[in-house]
Amino acid sequence: MLNDLAGFSGAILSSRMDAQWSYDRKTGRFRDEKGRFLSEKSVQSLVDGRIDKLDRQLRQFTRMLADGAITLDQWQGSVREAIKAAHLQAAIIGHGGRSGMGAAEYGRIGQRLRQEYAYLQGFALDLLEQRSSPAMALARISLYAQSVRGSFWEGASIRKEQQGFGLMQRVLDPTAQHCSDCVAYSSRGVVPIGSVPLPGQRCACRARCRCSVRYFRQQAATVPV
Repeated sequence: MLNDLAGFSGAILSSRMDAQWSYDRKTGRFRDEKGRFLSEKSVQSLVDGRIDKLDRQLRQFTRMLADGAITLDQWQGSVREAIKAAHLQAAIIGHGGRSGMGAAEYGRIGQRLRQEYAYLQGFALDLLEQRSSPAMALARISLYAQSVRGSFWEGASIRKEQQGFGLMQRVLDPTAQHCSDCVAYSSRGVVPIGSVPLPGQRCACRARCRCSVRYFRQQAATVPV
């Protein structure tokens, strides 16, 4: 089982999401492996797919821990590596590829990961002291997967501003339950970028937030005639 775990962790770190897409900086749009343009919804689906995969992986690690197949240290190390890879991949998509990532962008991801690792350390302590049941642990570990979506939106917002977009709109997912914070942000309509938080920020949903963002270019002022 430990050999399986090592192979599993290796597969996470070696996976390349950018084999499925490329970013055309002239048009500011994504293309699939055949060169066809991807819709914004399709790009978000790539991220959602990676999050779903990570969720399955983290839950498997947690079940292995509960079954005694791995130690707490092995569990914590594997979770750290898995979420690191996923956050990096989501940020790279958000920024439009590795060429859009510089020292500042990697620094922001590093800061986000340090926060995630601190939460994970507290989680590991709770498991050590048996303050979380197996069911609670599985529910809690899923939040680490969902938090990856924040890295994508942070990168996407920066990319859109660089492209000259000045307006944003928080959009509710019609299939999800939303907190009152998200409903309030969405009700504000189209606003300047930064006027409302990105999905998962300053809302009761936190990592569970399923909102998305639409971006618009600033309309030029007109003079009535």
